[in-house]
Amino acid sequence: MPLSKRKLKELRELTHKKHRDEEKKFIVEGVRLVQEAVKSNFKVLEAFYTRDMLEHPAGKTLFKTLVKKTSNVHQITTSEMEIIAETVTFQGIMAVLRQKEHFVDSMLQKNQSRSYLVAFDGVSDPGNVGSMVRTCDWFGVDGIILGRNSVELYNPKVLRATMGGMFHLPIAEGVDLPLTISKAKQLGYKVYVTQLMGETHFDRANYESKSLIVFGNEAWGVSDQVKKLADVHLAIRRYGAGESLNVGVACGVVLSAIRRLYDE
Repeated sequence: MPLSKRKLKELRELTHKKHRDEEKKFIVEGVRLVQEAVKSNFKVLEAFYTRDMLEHPAGKTLFKTLVKKTSNVHQITTSEMEIIAETVTFQGIMAVLRQKEHFVDSMLQKNQSRSYLVAFDGVSDPGNVGSMVRTCDWFGVDGIILGRNSVELYNPKVLRATMGGMFHLPIAEGVDLPLTISKAKQLGYKVYVTQLMGETHFDRANYESKSLIVFGNEAWGVSDQVKKLADVHLAIRRYGAGESLNVGVACGVVLSAIRRLYDE
Protein backbone atom coordinates (compact mmCIF):
# COMPACT_ATOMS: atom_id res chain seq x y z
CA MET A 1 0.00 0.00 0.00
CA PRO A 2 1.44 3.44 -0.95
CA LEU A 3 2.33 5.78 1.87
CA SER A 4 -0.16 8.58 2.48
CA LYS A 5 0.84 12.17 1.81
CA ARG A 6 0.58 12.81 5.54
CA LYS A 7 2.97 9.95 6.34
CA LEU A 8 5.45 11.08 3.71
CA LYS A 9 5.32 14.59 5.16
CA GLU A 10 5.88 13.28 8.71
CA LEU A 11 8.92 11.31 7.62
CA ARG A 12 10.35 14.12 5.54
CA GLU A 13 10.00 16.51 8.48
CA LEU A 14 12.40 14.35 10.50
CA THR A 15 15.20 15.68 8.29
CA HIS A 16 14.75 18.97 10.22
CA LYS A 17 16.07 19.50 13.75
CA LYS A 18 12.91 21.21 14.98
CA HIS A 19 10.79 18.15 14.26
CA ARG A 20 13.42 15.70 15.55
CA ASP A 21 13.45 17.61 18.83
CA GLU A 22 9.67 17.68 19.06
CA GLU A 23 9.14 14.02 18.19
CA LYS A 24 12.30 12.67 19.89
CA LYS A 25 12.88 10.60 16.76
CA PHE A 26 15.52 10.45 14.04
CA ILE A 27 16.13 8.66 10.75
CA VAL A 28 19.11 6.54 9.75
CA GLU A 29 19.71 5.61 6.12
CA GLY A 30 21.76 2.96 4.37
CA VAL A 31 22.64 -0.65 5.04
CA ARG A 32 25.58 0.06 7.37
CA LEU A 33 23.77 2.49 9.69
CA VAL A 34 20.59 0.45 9.85
CA GLN A 35 22.65 -2.68 10.63
CA GLU A 36 24.30 -0.89 13.54
CA ALA A 37 20.96 0.47 14.72
CA VAL A 38 19.45 -3.02 14.75
CA LYS A 39 22.38 -4.37 16.79
CA SER A 40 22.14 -1.51 19.31
CA ASN A 41 19.77 -0.95 22.21
CA PHE A 42 18.10 1.96 20.43
CA LYS A 43 14.40 1.41 19.81
CA VAL A 44 13.59 0.97 16.10
CA LEU A 45 10.08 2.37 15.63
CA GLU A 46 9.61 1.55 11.95
CA ALA A 47 11.62 0.82 8.82
CA PHE A 48 11.16 1.24 5.08
CA TYR A 49 12.84 -0.53 2.19
CA THR A 50 12.59 -0.80 -1.58
CA ARG A 51 12.34 -4.04 -3.53
CA ASP A 52 15.78 -3.41 -5.04
CA MET A 53 17.35 -3.62 -1.59
CA LEU A 54 16.32 -7.28 -1.29
CA GLU A 55 18.22 -8.16 -4.47
CA HIS A 56 21.53 -7.83 -2.62
CA PRO A 57 22.78 -10.47 -0.12
CA ALA A 58 23.51 -7.83 2.54
CA GLY A 59 20.03 -6.42 2.04
CA LYS A 60 18.37 -9.81 2.50
CA THR A 61 20.36 -10.48 5.67
CA LEU A 62 19.52 -7.07 7.07
CA PHE A 63 15.82 -7.54 6.33
CA LYS A 64 15.74 -10.80 8.31
CA THR A 65 17.27 -9.18 11.38
CA LEU A 66 15.21 -6.02 11.00
CA VAL A 67 11.85 -7.81 11.19
CA LYS A 68 12.97 -9.34 14.50
CA LYS A 69 13.60 -5.85 15.87
CA THR A 70 10.29 -4.27 14.83
CA SER A 71 7.05 -5.41 13.26
CA ASN A 72 6.68 -2.08 11.46
CA VAL A 73 8.71 -2.85 8.35
CA HIS A 74 7.21 -1.58 5.10
CA GLN A 75 8.11 -1.93 1.44
CA ILE A 76 7.82 1.35 -0.44
CA THR A 77 8.51 2.52 -3.97
CA THR A 78 11.74 4.13 -5.15
CA SER A 79 9.89 7.41 -5.73
CA GLU A 80 8.63 7.38 -2.13
CA MET A 81 12.13 6.67 -0.87
CA GLU A 82 13.40 9.65 -2.90
CA ILE A 83 10.94 11.92 -1.08
CA ILE A 84 12.01 10.75 2.38
CA ALA A 85 15.75 10.21 1.86
CA GLU A 86 18.31 12.83 2.80
CA THR A 87 20.99 11.32 0.56
CA VAL A 88 20.94 11.47 -3.23
CA THR A 89 22.37 7.97 -3.74
CA PHE A 90 20.29 6.10 -1.17
CA GLN A 91 20.59 2.32 -0.66
CA GLY A 92 16.90 1.53 -0.41
CA ILE A 93 16.69 1.14 3.37
CA MET A 94 15.97 3.52 6.26
CA ALA A 95 14.71 3.27 9.81
CA VAL A 96 13.05 5.63 12.28
CA LEU A 97 14.53 5.40 15.78
CA ARG A 98 13.67 6.79 19.18
CA GLN A 99 16.28 9.23 20.46
CA LYS A 100 18.19 8.11 23.54
CA GLU A 101 19.08 10.52 26.31
CA HIS A 102 22.37 10.04 28.12
CA PHE A 103 23.16 12.08 31.23
CA VAL A 104 26.59 13.53 31.83
CA ASP A 105 26.33 13.00 35.60
CA SER A 106 26.02 9.25 35.00
CA MET A 107 29.19 9.29 32.91
CA LEU A 108 31.14 11.21 35.55
CA GLN A 109 29.96 9.19 38.51
CA LYS A 110 30.49 5.69 37.18
CA ASN A 111 32.14 3.60 39.87
CA GLN A 112 35.36 2.85 38.05
CA SER A 113 39.01 3.63 38.66
CA ARG A 114 39.68 4.59 35.04
CA SER A 115 37.48 6.87 32.95
CA TYR A 116 38.34 8.37 29.60
CA LEU A 117 35.88 11.07 28.43
CA VAL A 118 35.94 13.50 25.50
CA ALA A 119 34.07 16.80 25.19
CA PHE A 120 33.34 18.93 22.11
CA ASP A 121 33.25 22.68 22.75
CA GLY A 122 31.52 24.41 19.85
CA VAL A 123 32.50 21.93 17.13
CA SER A 124 30.08 23.10 14.47
CA ASP A 125 30.82 21.11 11.32
CA PRO A 126 28.65 17.96 11.08
CA GLY A 127 31.36 16.03 9.28
CA ASN A 128 33.87 16.84 12.01
CA VAL A 129 31.52 15.86 14.82
CA GLY A 130 30.63 12.60 13.07
CA SER A 131 34.22 11.64 12.33
CA MET A 132 35.25 12.52 15.89
CA VAL A 133 32.51 10.28 17.30
CA ARG A 134 33.81 7.52 15.02
CA THR A 135 37.37 8.17 16.25
CA CYS A 136 36.30 8.11 19.90
CA ASP A 137 34.56 4.79 19.26
CA TRP A 138 37.74 3.39 17.66
CA PHE A 139 39.93 4.37 20.61
CA GLY A 140 37.53 3.08 23.24
CA VAL A 141 36.44 6.35 24.82
CA ASP A 142 34.01 5.81 27.71
CA GLY A 143 31.69 8.67 26.75
CA ILE A 144 31.30 11.86 24.72
CA ILE A 145 30.01 15.21 25.97
CA LEU A 146 28.59 17.62 23.38
CA GLY A 147 28.58 21.21 24.59
CA ARG A 148 25.49 23.34 24.00
CA ASN A 149 27.14 25.18 21.12
CA SER A 150 28.14 22.05 19.19
CA VAL A 151 26.17 20.65 16.27
CA GLU A 152 23.30 18.27 17.06
CA LEU A 153 24.10 14.55 17.25
CA TYR A 154 21.06 13.50 15.20
CA ASN A 155 21.88 15.74 12.25
CA PRO A 156 21.82 13.41 9.20
CA LYS A 157 25.33 14.43 8.12
CA VAL A 158 26.65 13.73 11.62
CA LEU A 159 24.97 10.32 11.69
CA ARG A 160 26.45 9.29 8.35
CA ALA A 161 29.94 10.44 9.36
CA THR A 162 29.84 8.40 12.60
CA MET A 163 29.60 5.19 10.52
CA GLY A 164 27.55 3.67 13.33
CA GLY A 165 29.89 4.79 16.10
CA MET A 166 27.14 6.80 17.79
CA PHE A 167 25.40 3.52 18.66
CA HIS A 168 28.39 2.15 20.57
CA LEU A 169 29.01 4.64 23.39
CA PRO A 170 27.05 7.11 25.54
CA ILE A 171 26.82 10.66 24.16
CA ALA A 172 25.33 13.49 26.21
CA GLU A 173 24.01 16.48 24.26
CA GLY A 174 23.35 20.13 25.08
CA VAL A 175 25.72 20.10 28.06
CA ASP A 176 26.83 23.17 30.03
CA LEU A 177 30.57 22.51 29.65
CA PRO A 178 31.95 24.92 32.29
CA LEU A 179 29.58 23.48 34.91
CA THR A 180 30.39 19.92 33.85
CA ILE A 181 34.13 20.54 33.96
CA SER A 182 33.83 21.93 37.48
CA LYS A 183 31.91 18.80 38.55
CA ALA A 184 34.43 16.55 36.83
CA LYS A 185 37.32 18.14 38.70
CA GLN A 186 35.51 17.68 42.01
CA LEU A 187 35.16 13.99 41.15
CA GLY A 188 38.87 13.56 40.53
CA TYR A 189 39.10 14.15 36.77
CA LYS A 190 42.04 15.98 35.26
CA VAL A 191 40.89 18.25 32.42
CA TYR A 192 42.92 18.76 29.24
CA VAL A 193 42.15 21.24 26.47
CA THR A 194 43.73 21.37 23.03
CA GLN A 195 44.93 24.71 21.69
CA LEU A 196 47.42 25.99 19.15
CA MET A 197 49.66 27.65 21.75
CA GLY A 198 49.31 25.04 24.50
CA GLU A 199 52.33 24.74 26.78
CA THR A 200 52.39 20.91 26.98
CA HIS A 201 53.03 18.76 23.94
CA PHE A 202 50.31 16.13 23.67
CA ASP A 203 52.67 13.13 23.76
CA ARG A 204 54.52 14.39 26.83
CA ALA A 205 51.50 15.02 29.02
CA ASN A 206 50.81 12.93 32.11
CA TYR A 207 47.31 11.64 31.43
CA GLU A 208 45.56 10.63 34.64
CA SER A 209 43.41 7.52 35.06
CA LYS A 210 40.37 9.80 35.07
CA SER A 211 40.78 12.21 32.16
CA LEU A 212 38.48 14.61 30.31
CA ILE A 213 39.86 15.92 27.01
CA VAL A 214 38.19 18.94 25.37
CA PHE A 215 38.37 19.77 21.65
CA GLY A 216 37.23 23.19 20.45
CA ASN A 217 35.61 25.01 17.57
CA GLU A 218 37.15 24.79 14.10
CA ALA A 219 37.85 28.54 13.87
CA TRP A 220 38.52 29.82 17.39
CA GLY A 221 39.22 26.69 19.39
CA VAL A 222 38.19 26.09 22.99
CA SER A 223 36.31 28.93 24.71
CA ASP A 224 38.16 31.18 27.17
CA GLN A 225 35.90 30.06 30.01
CA VAL A 226 36.76 26.40 29.42
CA LYS A 227 40.48 27.19 29.02
CA LYS A 228 40.53 28.83 32.46
CA LEU A 229 39.04 25.72 34.05
CA ALA A 230 41.47 23.29 32.39
CA ASP A 231 44.40 21.73 34.22
CA VAL A 232 46.57 21.20 31.13
CA HIS A 233 46.71 22.98 27.77
CA LEU A 234 47.82 20.55 25.07
CA ALA A 235 49.53 21.43 21.80
CA ILE A 236 50.31 19.45 18.67
CA ARG A 237 53.62 20.73 17.35
CA ARG A 238 53.59 22.12 13.81
CA TYR A 239 56.40 21.01 11.49
CA GLY A 240 55.18 22.40 8.18
CA ALA A 241 53.62 25.61 6.92
CA GLY A 242 49.98 24.74 7.62
CA GLU A 243 47.98 27.44 9.40
CA SER A 244 46.01 24.99 11.52
CA LEU A 245 45.13 21.33 12.01
CA ASN A 246 41.62 20.01 11.42
CA VAL A 247 39.92 19.34 14.77
CA GLY A 248 38.96 15.82 13.71
CA VAL A 249 42.58 15.02 12.88
CA ALA A 250 43.70 16.57 16.17
CA CYS A 251 41.22 14.35 17.99
CA GLY A 252 42.69 11.22 16.41
CA VAL A 253 46.28 12.27 17.11
CA VAL A 254 45.65 12.99 20.80
CA LEU A 255 43.47 9.96 21.48
CA SER A 256 46.00 7.67 19.83
CA ALA A 257 48.72 9.02 22.14
CA ILE A 258 46.55 8.63 25.24
CA ARG A 259 45.61 5.06 24.37
CA ARG A 260 49.26 4.17 23.77
CA LEU A 261 50.24 5.59 27.15
CA TYR A 262 47.33 3.87 28.90
CA ASP A 263 48.32 0.54 27.39
CA GLU A 264 51.99 0.71 28.35
